[in-house]
Amino acid sequence: MIPAQHPYEANYKQEANGRTVYRSKPVIAWDDEGQALVVDERSGRLVPADSGRNFTGLSEGGHLVVAAIPGGGWSARYKNEDGTFTVDPLVAWTVRSDGILTPVDTDTAGLCDDVTTMGNFDGLVAPRAETGTAQQDSSA
Repeated sequence: MIPAQHPYEANYKQEANGRTVYRSKPVIAWDDEGQALVVDERSGRLVPADSGRNFTGLSEGGHLVVAAIPGGGWSARYKNEDGTFTVDPLVAWTVRSDGILTPVDTDTAGLCDDVTTMGNFDGLVAPRAETGTAQQDSSA
């Protein structure tokens, strides 16, 4: 058995209440023949990913978040519909297992998300060295 070093997911499709439901499981390891292994929750064992009849294939998975560090005075700038800009402080940077840092902001409901996925994201604003507060970009 070879532990999975790169994230892959086994994908499954099933019908439930007249609609198609998709789900996935992370590939935990590969057997000696190169077959993907996933956890079978019922037996508590690793089983071949394609052992279920609902298996549709493998896909590359996302790298897991392994740490989070404070925002450090950085901010995200968003462009409003009227052409003005809003600058919000980052609450954190997440660190993924592949080493990628992702800037994280929070909305008014307290939900956190990657700022770069927002449709009106305009850029990151670095903190000012002397005050530790965000520096407004004069070109905006």
